[in-house]
Amino acid sequence: MRCSFWQSVRRGALAWAGAALLPAYGALGVTETVSFQNGVNGYTGTFDRAISDRGGEFERDGSTVPHYFLDGFQADPLSADEQGMIRFDNLVGNGAGQIPSGATILDAQLTITTSPAGNAQSNGPWGVAALNQAFDSTTTYFGNFDCQCELISRGAWWQDGYSMRPSGGFGPQDQASVDSTDVTSMVQAWADGIPNHGMVIQSGYPGTADGWAINTTGYPIPDSRPKLTVTYTTDPIEMNVFQRDLNGYTGAVMARLDSGDIGLASTTNPDPSIDDVTEDGSTLDAAYLDGPQFADTIGTLSSHDQLALIRFNDVFGAGAGQAPSDVPVAKAWLVLNSGEDANARSTGIWNAGRMLRDWDITSIHSDFGDHPGLQVSDGDVEILDTQAGMITGSEVWFDVTSYLEGVRNGEDDFGLAVNSAGTADGWQIYWNGASDPALRPRLMVASGNPAVVVPELPGDYNENGVVDAADYVLWRKNLGQSVTLPNDTSPGEVTQDDYNVWRTNFGETSNGPLGSIAAVPEPGSWLLGLAAAVFVAFRRRTT
Repeated sequence: MRCSFWQSVRRGALAWAGAALLPAYGALGVTETVSFQNGVNGYTGTFDRAISDRGGEFERDGSTVPHYFLDGFQADPLSADEQGMIRFDNLVGNGAGQIPSGATILDAQLTITTSPAGNAQSNGPWGVAALNQAFDSTTTYFGNFDCQCELISRGAWWQDGYSMRPSGGFGPQDQASVDSTDVTSMVQAWADGIPNHGMVIQSGYPGTADGWAINTTGYPIPDSRPKLTVTYTTDPIEMNVFQRDLNGYTGAVMARLDSGDIGLASTTNPDPSIDDVTEDGSTLDAAYLDGPQFADTIGTLSSHDQLALIRFNDVFGAGAGQAPSDVPVAKAWLVLNSGEDANARSTGIWNAGRMLRDWDITSIHSDFGDHPGLQVSDGDVEILDTQAGMITGSEVWFDVTSYLEGVRNGEDDFGLAVNSAGTADGWQIYWNGASDPALRPRLMVASGNPAVVVPELPGDYNENGVVDAADYVLWRKNLGQSVTLPNDTSPGEVTQDDYNVWRTNFGETSNGPLGSIAAVPEPGSWLLGLAAAVFVAFRRRTT
């Protein structure tokens, strides 16, 4: 089995000796967006199945039920491990609506709808990993997966070789919510010829005992079934990867800033900087990020604010391994690897942002703006992307395209920041000092001609190439927050105006309007309508 570029990068096995440049750039660039969802536009190639360490009735095909529960293993108190496997067949080929073999995947999003019935919601987190072996209606938890560990089986778990490291994830989910996660690297591997065995959604080890009920291919409303949306180009793309101490690259600088216990000046703590601690990321293997939480004592934090700053120097140029400075950035990602401690996972949401102030490895938490830490309102940082669903060993892909394109065009390069979007549930990541260099943060830069760049689509707040219900949910979750949504025509606080933009563009795709568009919901009415459509009510089972 040949190994694609993307698979090699994820395995850490790539001997990178310079850019792999495809044939010379053409005069025209073309992007296409296609989607795959059972019962929509004639597509019938989705197959999904639940597997469970409880066996029996808990292992069934998604086509036979409208929804099933996922759950995470915990020993005390005991919680079952239940995983969902899903495959979209006939993705790659020369037919109408297929992805051409060898195409470059600029974006791929897996969209899952939480059941609107019963106690379906979950705080997560949940990971998504590409499967390394096939599954069908006879696949079972214990019958097809085992492990060399204290457990008999961990299902389709990456450490046992049954899947790749998780590279997508879902965070907290409300009843009837619609959410998407980035699975670009998986779809790229399939486009490059790696067999498509599908994906597994799982909670990890240990996982969450807060189960999650998701709609299946058997859900009665096709638009609420699992969906895969892919934007690709067949035009030439040059891919460059930057990772400290791999293939001669040494330009990555990283620091961890820790607020200490004192996060706010007060009469008892007049100087909040006195316990600031900064660590050079090159000295850290796996270490935690965290979000602030104030204790009862004024000015004291019960949970530290711990954030990461990272800069990749010498990205653009004409040298070997550099991204071309005369070619636009079609797509760029900051990829972080989650640690493997028992508490490495996080239920929180995490930001990647463009730093607007300079820093070095001696900078401290209180150095930025009028308030300690990084604040959008202080002009410290511009939020580029938010991600959730960090489980043990997972990869997390942050879209940093606009930042890299700005740097290419001569804007100040103060690097990137990764910090909490408001959680005190810490997240362990690997740093520049990781003993395995392949686990260190990496920057991936795809360069292509101007027309290859995925166009902005107002109202497409999750950047999956279509303005749909998932964007409404993202708007609703962020309403009133001081954040800038992707493709937001009015950066800043999320307001009713952002809903109006979404409503105006509902049904648009990066390739033009969809053929048939349903009525647009008013704020607050959409979830009620979806819940009313469900004909099967159920009670959540307990573990």
